[in-house]
Amino acid sequence: MNVKATMYTLAACLVVVSAAGMTTSRSWFEAYTSGARTMALRGTASYGTVGGDGAGAFVLTLGAAAPEGAVLFTRADGRPLTPGVYALREDPARGVQALVITGSATRPTGAYRARSGILTISGTRGDLLDGYFSIDAVGFAADAPADEGQELQVRGAFTAMRDR
Repeated sequence: MNVKATMYTLAACLVVVSAAGMTTSRSWFEAYTSGARTMALRGTASYGTVGGDGAGAFVLTLGAAAPEGAVLFTRADGRPLTPGVYALREDPARGVQALVITGSATRPTGAYRARSGILTISGTRGDLLDGYFSIDAVGFAADAPADEGQELQVRGAFTAMRDR
């Protein structure tokens, strides 16, 4: 193989790798917990409507495949989240709900539902949704499921990509 062909091949590979890196780095989230557990949560973020026939819920998923844990925001009426501030409530009819799962999806170590908090959608850019959140949650650790009163505070930010 001549030098010119090798350079073009390497350049093409660099473009493909750079594009793949940009695609995966566009979606991210990072959050920190305190209270019942102190940990950092990181991973990818996505959003969209789940369920069919227009009666589905709007879901923002942070860290679905992350080993440390995930945060799920759900708007039961299916309306998309647009820039603004949303109260987190336990009652789906009164606001957005949030659930924090510690551990991986296959080996969860705890589940905590938001009692209160704020989800702020700070902007949109094409298929990207930017925002930050503050959650005051209550729940249980997997090793002590009878103790459902453990408090967990979660603070974080994200850029999510549309996936549904």
